[in-house]
Amino acid sequence: MKKSFGRISAAHNSRAAMFAVLTCLALFPGAALAESMTFENVCKGNNAASCYVRAEGQITDETPAQFSSYLENEHSDGNKVLLHSPGGSLIAGLKLGELIRARGMETEIGIWKPEGAFGNTVDGGYCMSACSYAFLGGEVRRIPAGNRLGFHQFFLSGERTGQVSSSQVDQALMSAQELSSRIVRYLLEMGIDARIFVLGTGAKPDDMFVPDATQLEEFALVTPEGFGAFFLEPYKQGLVAASKRKSTTRLYDLASQFSSYCRKNKPYVLITTDGGILNPDDLPETRINMYSKGRGITATATKDLLRVVGDRSVEVEINDKVVDLLSASERIEFNMFLGMASGGEVRGAIDLSDMDRKIIAASFRFCIG
Repeated sequence: MKKSFGRISAAHNSRAAMFAVLTCLALFPGAALAESMTFENVCKGNNAASCYVRAEGQITDETPAQFSSYLENEHSDGNKVLLHSPGGSLIAGLKLGELIRARGMETEIGIWKPEGAFGNTVDGGYCMSACSYAFLGGEVRRIPAGNRLGFHQFFLSGERTGQVSSSQVDQALMSAQELSSRIVRYLLEMGIDARIFVLGTGAKPDDMFVPDATQLEEFALVTPEGFGAFFLEPYKQGLVAASKRKSTTRLYDLASQFSSYCRKNKPYVLITTDGGILNPDDLPETRINMYSKGRGITATATKDLLRVVGDRSVEVEINDKVVDLLSASERIEFNMFLGMASGGEVRGAIDLSDMDRKIIAASFRFCIG
């Protein structure tokens, strides 16, 4: 009889543990001591692209409404949210992420360090549990080196073990299924690989699953940076080489493609922007920096070498020396500053493989007309 009681007790405790593990999101260790999340407008410099809404502290049921009220009543120059939080309410974390996405804001993890009139972001920041889902609401998501994003199981905010009735266990299982479905649906709506849910809920209640750099990219938890590999496309009688941006363009960072080709026996590069922001009567100088084996060379194109193509691109005439450099460089950086009123800076950086260099060289050999 005693053994039978032991088996019943073990099964009961197992169901109680399941109830505990499936109903709420755990907090990062030390979260009980964290204060409720607060918001503050902070800037690294004197332009909107350097500004954040600093969001630091524990996510509570009231956090989403407080965030919405803050954005409506406080002047915020930037469109980035800087997160540093141990976690908190799962439902509130999901709602916060939905608000961030609805406003087209970016998210980043880090700690804010004031420095005089401005400040800077430093590493050591973390965004755990409920915060991780809020982070995923960002249109653009960044985790600079030295900062962490973490997931784990959800569990009851009270005692994790204890006596619970069968009806309570059944209700907990039903609630957990509904909550799991909502989380996966949220991940898909945010463009995240939903497999991360399995890894997150597979962590022990007191542990945290912290994706490494490879997993951050594999599951689309962070936004890809930079431009992709060059490819060739036929155009008229010749070829055009191009490299497209991996992610969407951002505030004051509008370059979407870099192309090279030859036309009427003259070499050109074409810088394409996302949106009709170019003023043909007010084109700036355009700089193309080329790096090879630690050596950097800058080619600057003056206005007489620039031509607006359509309303989104600027064609830059280059010379044979630049052609040789582009076909041999390990890295290309380009920069065209239009001024904030005209859309801001159009810039990009492309690390070149040997195949990229061969494709660029081919685009200059096979003229399009």
